[in-house]
Amino acid sequence: MTALKTLSLDELELVGVTQSDTEMDVSVNFPFSPAFPATTGMELEGGHNAVYFEIEPGKQLATHTDSPEELIICLDGDEIEAWAGDATGVIGAGDLAVIPPMTPHGFRNTGAVTARFLGVFSDSTTVSEFEAPLEPLGERIIKA
Repeated sequence: MTALKTLSLDELELVGVTQSDTEMDVSVNFPFSPAFPATTGMELEGGHNAVYFEIEPGKQLATHTDSPEELIICLDGDEIEAWAGDATGVIGAGDLAVIPPMTPHGFRNTGAVTARFLGVFSDSTTVSEFEAPLEPLGERIIKA
């Protein structure tokens, strides 16, 4: 019999990630990935993976690609510019977005409150590639 596994998003240890000379400033955790520096150590069964991230007002998650499809759930936020490929839009709390695999995408918080997101990937392994290295990780490519 499988036991129920739970975690609280509010209790995740977040890693601050930036890029030099950009407005990229995100707090992030891949809660089910042992490859990420701040992880809960919980294993997720099946073919999925997840990311939790926060963006402060005036900051952004820089354009990047992810290897699998990603379902983005905006948990909090009042005005977030979103882009995926050639499409752009504004999202807020309660909105969902689907990002196709390997589609360049990102988010900029133009609102007044911290934006909080949960991303669910369609594969248990996710490779994310950014245009410039992420600090303090020192890498452009993150495998979670």
